[in-house]
Amino acid sequence: MAPKLTLKKIINIKNLEKKLRKIIFRGLYDSRGQNIHPYENVDFHIAKVYPPKTIGSCPEIEHNNTIEHLFTPQPTIYQNQLEIIEIVDNFLKTQELEINELKGAVEYSWENKGNFHMLPPIVEKHTYNLKNGFIDLDKLIKCFSMSYVKDAKNNLHRLSTRYLKSFFVDEISKIDYLDIFNSNASLINYGLKYNGKHNFYIVCDGAHRIDYALEKLNKPISVILVESKKDLIPYYAFPVTFRPSIRLSSKQSEKMYPRLERDKIHLLNDFINKNLHYDWSAGGLNVSKLRSNKEIY
Repeated sequence: MAPKLTLKKIINIKNLEKKLRKIIFRGLYDSRGQNIHPYENVDFHIAKVYPPKTIGSCPEIEHNNTIEHLFTPQPTIYQNQLEIIEIVDNFLKTQELEINELKGAVEYSWENKGNFHMLPPIVEKHTYNLKNGFIDLDKLIKCFSMSYVKDAKNNLHRLSTRYLKSFFVDEISKIDYLDIFNSNASLINYGLKYNGKHNFYIVCDGAHRIDYALEKLNKPISVILVESKKDLIPYYAFPVTFRPSIRLSSKQSEKMYPRLERDKIHLLNDFINKNLHYDWSAGGLNVSKLRSNKEIY
């Protein structure tokens, strides 16, 4: 039997922006231990993402007559997520809405599951300094100048010092000296000829919605582009090209492929690699959840 969905509310773009400004990082704090709001002082724009033109090439994002390649932190696509999106898309069509042309958010009820929100995918514009194609980590770290993480004993550690000292991983064990970055961070290269500032348009939320529109519908999709006059706090994983992608039936099926070698490359080390994830519920949005049970302090 087909699932029963009910339209609860349509949220216009202005009210959606207000909600987005309230979201918080899951594990990033200011010097007083208060949650940081990633979108508190950013600009939002409606932009358009277009299907790739050739095999293996990136989708492109267009804004103000400028076209750029689209990057993603998550090159894996899950079939069960696409199936959910198709169900919601078919429902939205009965409400004279199109999933690839949303200008705001839609709140809907899924019988026996709860209330959820569907909004345009969110793309963030990040500017990274490159040195021979490598991200200059010494400059990148300045974006964390007022950012802290907590350890298992609730001690605050300033990220911009680069190395965490006496970082407790539980109530007893601690690491005396810990680099904040992933051990592979200095190996990621975007091309030896690239130096200086370069912009990366990174999918923040909605990779599956974009994939569904571009591959299933073969249509462009409207997205919310996030820009800031100051550098945004770096995203939780390194940007990689949107295509080629890995396609799996579900997150659980990854266990069938122990040698799967293409997945997200976290920016931060294994102890704090999910601290930069967003808590959307702080903005009253039920759009995604952290798939792991990793504890974030």
